[in-house]
Amino acid sequence: MSEMTNNSEYLVQVKDLKQYFPIKTGFMKTTPLKAVDGVSFDIKAGETLGLVGESGCGKTTVGRSLLRLYTPTSGEVYFDGKRVDKNSIGRIRKEMQMVFQDPYSSLNPPYDSRRYYRGAPGRT
Repeated sequence: MSEMTNNSEYLVQVKDLKQYFPIKTGFMKTTPLKAVDGVSFDIKAGETLGLVGESGCGKTTVGRSLLRLYTPTSGEVYFDGKRVDKNSIGRIRKEMQMVFQDPYSSLNPPYDSRRYYRGAPGRT
């Protein structure tokens, strides 16, 4: 793993991350689908990053690329000052995780959840 040459105050650095997928467009012909194109961000220790956007905009693809579930088409990812590559997959997966949204509970405010719990059998 190569050491990061710039500011090591960041826990995670992503530079110009690109993730393209080949899509068949005809007989023996493919075109790249640009799922993520040029994403960059820095996260300091203690900070939290939330990726928010419409369905299909690349949020999950960014997360999977960070964890090396996908090998990025190009770009660089650094964790704790070290470049993330195929040799550091185990280390990075022990230290980072993706938290997925539960689409059903996100559409149900906490007030409604408490109301249903109070009405459960055996509850008053």
